[in-house]
Amino acid sequence: MLAKRHAIYQQAKAKHPERWAKETRDWTPVSAVTLNPGKPEDNQQGGQKRAA
Repeated sequence: MLAKRHAIYQQAKAKHPERWAKETRDWTPVSAVTLNPGKPEDNQQGGQKRAA
């Protein structure tokens, strides 16, 4: 799916290069995604604190 999307974006950029200031996005697949990572103190990457 990502390869098809990348090809579509490349075709669009080739047809109208004036619409593109930079390269298209990075379409490489992400290995893992975490939804609802838990409380900030449990998350190894940290997180935002909630207002009191």
